[in-house]
Amino acid sequence: MMLIAVPLVSAEPISVLQEALPPLPRIQILPEKIEKPKIIKIVKPVRRYFGVASWYSESDPMINLRTANGEIFDDSRMTCASWNFPFGTRLKITNLKNGKSVICVVNDRGPAKRLNRLIDLTKGAFQKIADTRSGLIKVSVCKLPN
Repeated sequence: MMLIAVPLVSAEPISVLQEALPPLPRIQILPEKIEKPKIIKIVKPVRRYFGVASWYSESDPMINLRTANGEIFDDSRMTCASWNFPFGTRLKITNLKNGKSVICVVNDRGPAKRLNRLIDLTKGAFQKIADTRSGLIKVSVCKLPN
């Protein structure tokens, strides 16, 4: 058996340039599809009003043929009466007990201020969110953009 001895060799830089070169940067692979920046829409906080809603109909005594803004009263339309919002304002009325909602347009004034109610809905609008036999319901009202 024969043994061969091999000396260990270390490599020394041949020139000064080899020592001065910085290490190579890592290669970064970019994604094939560049995502577009997402646009975030800033929305104003919505003001919600809470109170009691009632309903009114053509068959009720003291109901006029025309609403306060001059339209012919139709209790099947999705309209409402309010002292707090201008005519033509779209409102989302939500029954707090069952979560059902209806969108109405203000075309009349009411309810009677002495009753301490927030809004009067037409019979048709009230039926969308509650049984008319309940008479009064607790609601939240949000103004919608026109």
